[in-house]
Amino acid sequence: MKPYTYCILLLLCLPWVGYSQSKEELYEAASTEYDRKNMVKAIDLITRALYIEPKNTRFLLLKASALDHAGQYQAAYDTYTTIIQLDPKDIIAYNNRGLLLSRLQEYELALKDFDDAINLNPPDTGIVGLYLNRGSVKTSIRDFTGAYEDYTKALSIDSLNIAVLNNLAGVCDEIGKGDLTLKYLNKIITIDSSFIGAYANIGFKYQEMGDYKTAITYYNKVLEMDPTEALGYSNRSYNRYKLGENEAALKDINESIRLYPGNSYAYRVRGLIYLAMKDPNRACKDFTKALEQGFTRMYGEEVENLKKKHCTFDNL
Repeated sequence: MKPYTYCILLLLCLPWVGYSQSKEELYEAASTEYDRKNMVKAIDLITRALYIEPKNTRFLLLKASALDHAGQYQAAYDTYTTIIQLDPKDIIAYNNRGLLLSRLQEYELALKDFDDAINLNPPDTGIVGLYLNRGSVKTSIRDFTGAYEDYTKALSIDSLNIAVLNNLAGVCDEIGKGDLTLKYLNKIITIDSSFIGAYANIGFKYQEMGDYKTAITYYNKVLEMDPTEALGYSNRSYNRYKLGENEAALKDINESIRLYPGNSYAYRVRGLIYLAMKDPNRACKDFTKALEQGFTRMYGEEVENLKKKHCTFDNL
């Protein structure tokens, strides 16, 4: 990962004033700014506290998280690493560094961090989250069997955990247990009828079953609950495309991409719509964009095959 040099400038530019505050007062003030999502101020304050006590891992955790939220990923990674060097049994540091690495698609390194954290034998409340996070990384690299095992372990500890139930439902079809998908999703709704993810995934299940009209009713529910839900638009778009409603599908997918331009799946859907509308040039540009966004690693070789079949050099 490329270092962010402006982190050094931030430290050098800190004024030599305000040290009448104690380290705990600075920490509390930094926490308040963090909660207010004012990361620049939070980093400034917690850095002052660390000048007083440089090896305080509680202070360092707050700084690392603030750096992460501020988009200073290398500095955040380095700070988490410092914490682990100071305290090799700091489960939170391993977990948070693993989450950061996962977002950066450094999946193997993320898995190692979650493995190390789990091997430290955290209490049940902590290990459920670690199994959930490790399972999510395994899902990202298409190790669905490994993900299912992690989610099942988490569910054995907390059978009412909505996140675990939701993720477990998401891998059932991939390992030949599709008959359990709706069971897990409907259980979520009985626990919390406001959980939007359950409706989205029920819609996806009906989509996979080829019942596109029923799928659309669930995506309508998703978008009624949250009109800014990008994946709701992309999935409703795909179902409308399957029903031949190409103009409505194109409108949905354009809105999805506007809200979430980093979603490779959305470019694949729009490419399919353009093919259906006899516009291979635009379709091939979207297939290329999907591949650039990492579609193959997340979903398989479908787009590569579509590109080979429909695209020539002139289309690109």
